[in-house]
Amino acid sequence: MRTRPALKVLVFYAGGLLLTRIYAWPLILVLPLGFICFLLAFIFWYTNDREEKLCDLTLIVCLILIGIIRYELKTNYLPINHISKFIDVKFPMAVSGIVVKYPEKHRDRIILYLSVNEIFYDHKVTSTNGKIQIILPENIREFDYGDELIVRGRLRKPRDIRNPGEFNYREYLQAQGIYASIYVNHNYQIKKISQGHGNWFLRRLVFPLKNYLDTFVETHLPQKEAALMRGLLIGERGEITPNMREAFSRLGVIHILAVSGLHVGFILLICLGFLGFFRLPYSVRIFLTILALIFYAFLTNLKPPVVRASIMAGVILIGTVLERKTDVLNTMAIAALIILLINPLELFQSGFQLSFAAVASIFLIYPKLRSVSFIKEVLHKFYDVIFIRYPIELILVSLAVFVGTLPFTMIYFHRVPNFAPLANLVVIPLAFCSLANGILAAALSPFLPLLMKFYLNSTWLFLHLLISFVEWAEKLPFAFWEYYRFSTFYLLAYFTFLFLVVNINKRHVRRALVIFILFLANVLLWKEILSPDTGKLRIVFFDVGQGDAALVTMPDNRHMLIDGGPRSESFDAGRWIVAPYLKRRGIKVLDAVVLSHADTDHLGGLPYILRNFSVREIWDNGQGKSSEIYREYLHLVDSLQIKRKILKTGDILEDFSPVKIFVLHPTSYFLTQNEKNINEGSLVLKISYGSCDFLFAGDIEREGEERLSQYGDFLTCEVLKVPHHGSNTSSTESFLQYVKPTWAVISVGLYNKFDHPSPEVINRLQNSRVKVLRTDQSGAVILQSDGKNINVINWK
Repeated sequence: MRTRPALKVLVFYAGGLLLTRIYAWPLILVLPLGFICFLLAFIFWYTNDREEKLCDLTLIVCLILIGIIRYELKTNYLPINHISKFIDVKFPMAVSGIVVKYPEKHRDRIILYLSVNEIFYDHKVTSTNGKIQIILPENIREFDYGDELIVRGRLRKPRDIRNPGEFNYREYLQAQGIYASIYVNHNYQIKKISQGHGNWFLRRLVFPLKNYLDTFVETHLPQKEAALMRGLLIGERGEITPNMREAFSRLGVIHILAVSGLHVGFILLICLGFLGFFRLPYSVRIFLTILALIFYAFLTNLKPPVVRASIMAGVILIGTVLERKTDVLNTMAIAALIILLINPLELFQSGFQLSFAAVASIFLIYPKLRSVSFIKEVLHKFYDVIFIRYPIELILVSLAVFVGTLPFTMIYFHRVPNFAPLANLVVIPLAFCSLANGILAAALSPFLPLLMKFYLNSTWLFLHLLISFVEWAEKLPFAFWEYYRFSTFYLLAYFTFLFLVVNINKRHVRRALVIFILFLANVLLWKEILSPDTGKLRIVFFDVGQGDAALVTMPDNRHMLIDGGPRSESFDAGRWIVAPYLKRRGIKVLDAVVLSHADTDHLGGLPYILRNFSVREIWDNGQGKSSEIYREYLHLVDSLQIKRKILKTGDILEDFSPVKIFVLHPTSYFLTQNEKNINEGSLVLKISYGSCDFLFAGDIEREGEERLSQYGDFLTCEVLKVPHHGSNTSSTESFLQYVKPTWAVISVGLYNKFDHPSPEVINRLQNSRVKVLRTDQSGAVILQSDGKNINVINWK
């Protein structure tokens, strides 16, 4: 524990956090054990016991237990009156509290973060604590840090993971100490009752400057450039469009959009360069630079990457003043320990992992790349030619970061950005020039407006070039490669392989590398051999919000998609939910896509699927709708030459034998005589596998259900996809008596404006002793059948 002690402490402390993440440890056992280990370690140290290994062992166990205790206290031991205890209370309520962060601006909304002190409900006032977020319309902007507010509305729990493999928004917010949300739609729901609360340093210095910079950027730059500049300068990227974010991600330069160590490096260079013009002692310049870094960390809301970089830069700068060499890895470990002691949940956040992996890569991989004989010769030859040496150095640093962060990039962004090291050669200088000119323009604006315009135009030019370059480069052939199936096993294998390669000059490491490659090849080979087709039918009812989409995977591993979920200006279920799931499962071909009817909440996501996957057949009822999205659907079917099959009542489809599909509805009457209500013309399919039956009822209503009753006992199914999202116009008692389902799946959006599912429908299902599975409560519902039994898969 004597060499790089902080790094070793970090490893074992983080190990304790990871153990608790996997398995919950009762504090009643951990606390006494931790005390005993600490006491033993102290005794060994105090008595100078020669059993050094035993002393180190007790210390290691103690550090692991500290990690376990810290995680448990952070996540499972909230105060009795914590705000999370009042979530989803049915009574009308209001909360009062202080705004504790700079308002977060997005393109269509503003988010305030409120530290709550009182809650009012059921004619009672209760003291409480904890933080919540308040989501406001974009036009309500009169609230700032330190304001005391009263907010009326329903306290809601943020959504957790909705579909397998998706981002867990609830977990992300809880890592920031946010446990609930209130949506404000009208001015009367929110009222300022006082102001001037909170930290003096933030209220008087940090946030006034941040607000000035924010307003300056918003009023002097075009929308696209302003959104990017806000991210570079003050760490607010809420107004960056999804398309721009996606372009930066595909090119592998998304680190430019999120304030990180790179931005701290920019500020460091700007400060040292500016202070270099003054005849100040070196120690004073370093002191002022450290103050600037601290101020910038607060300006960007103490984001972990900025905190890490600021601590490391501060320690290294102090080392230069004291003329002492600094161990970079140990300094990095100190920064990580400070962050994780304050908030242990940061260990599991992508920003923390990417930030520290990038720094470790620079100091571990970059020197190895630089020592390659060919590269060493080139650098030596052009050492005095900075326009050659610096670009080479930048490419090497970028390549080292690319290699070290690649597994995390694949896990969180599901792609390999092939041109990232080269793209950084252009992007980083442009970003630095944008930031430097932007700071100068903002600083000169009150005093020298004419000179300000020069720097402002330069800022716009560099931002415009940066955006244009990224938008052009991300469209190049082979700019990125998508891969959605990178697992924790692959991550461990990658870093093991990387460690062996970096140390390949050692003979025993070369032997280990050969053994590792043979071991990995065997694991991958036997994994394929021992994973034959399951012979089971699997149905995934996606949580697409207020809409329908379900994937049916046949026993022979063929796939049928029934509906594609909704689409709006800001959301496409096909793009953001269905397609990522298909890619994570390695599905490139859909053998059939079924459209139950042409309403947008069923059709919306299908155009994206048709464009981006190979679809062999389209099945629908042939009933059209005068809408732009339906015309787009028909155009894609025609232009992509997809075989289209119009289904009609009485069709029996054996394309997926041994699975049979029966078309029970609609008849021609519902397609021609009842055109005004296209819900009643929905396709109704009965899928049979062995003795197990599944009924997909689309959005049929009472009249359609009455017509289906003529099938009598043939309607009986184990699983019913409840028609029309649980609307009271469907799922009549007589219909349920014919179907006799064991399970009822309701595909419905949380807090939807239609108040689906209807309480009457839920009562009917419960009275019939049906097990109800709802996507708004459980997320995606996954069922699996071997033809004899049906199991509900717990995927969370």
